[in-house]
Amino acid sequence: MRFILGLLIGLGIGLAGALLFAPSKGRLHQPEASTGEGGEARRVFSQNGDAAAGLRKAMERLQKQVQEAWGEAREAAKEAEDEMRARYEKSRSRR
Repeated sequence: MRFILGLLIGLGIGLAGALLFAPSKGRLHQPEASTGEGGEARRVFSQNGDAAAGLRKAMERLQKQVQEAWGEAREAAKEAEDEMRARYEKSRSRR
């Protein structure tokens, strides 16, 4: 049972990583020039990209938030490490 749960969790993490770090497709994000009677519908569709454009945009926003949080975590870890080193040096000099 543990193996199956671990496998499912691993697959979920892998899928999320693939969606978060997938390269964006340039051709889907460029609006096309359209003319004719059905041009308005085609232009709206081309602005949306495709049916999964909403999901793609949400994943891009999530990826940006994760990257910002990761950067803040790195800064906090560096500050904590510097503080710990300063306390260590201070306690070391007392001895």
